Amino acid sequence: MRALQLSFIFVLLLAGCHAAKQSYHTETYKGRPILVGQIPVEALRKPPYKTWFEENYNEYQPEAATLDSLKTFDKSNLRIDVYMGTWCPDSREHVPHFVRVAHEAGIARKQFRIFALPRHYGDSPLVKGKNIIRVPTFIVYLNGKEAARIIEYPMQSIERDLLRILRGEHYVHDYQKQP
Repeated sequence: MRALQLSFIFVLLLAGCHAAKQSYHTETYKGRPILVGQIPVEALRKPPYKTWFEENYNEYQPEAATLDSLKTFDKSNLRIDVYMGTWCPDSREHVPHFVRVAHEAGIARKQFRIFALPRHYGDSPLVKGKNIIRVPTFIVYLNGKEAARIIEYPMQSIERDLLRILRGEHYVHDYQKQP
């Protein structure tokens, strides 16, 4: 009987973990499906998102020297939260670029989270307290503290911007500069 109880608890825990990872849904915007919620990269590799994701991932050629430099950093205290819209042209371009850079630079999948936002995301609980003004927004955390943001587009390239941030260089995106 004890073994049966333990098996039941194990199944419940597995189901809970699976449900936590699958915390997204599909909505419709202008007659097209958009993803909303925390998504795995794999969701972007499925139709109808697959076409633009794979094209932008495969066509992007990160700078080899910059990738080599990124590989040398201790990334154990790195986390990146990505806020995007599957409806957004900038997200469709830069998120696949980021995923490619992360993959090639040795940034583990567990070190970044992707949040797909609804079209009108201002009141969404996904962005509450995050000050998301444009998508995509990449919030880079080092040792649990926000180090910098890449907002809507990189200042140079995803890999160069990440390298500057990891090096601790002064990085302020155009959208964060005071007039």
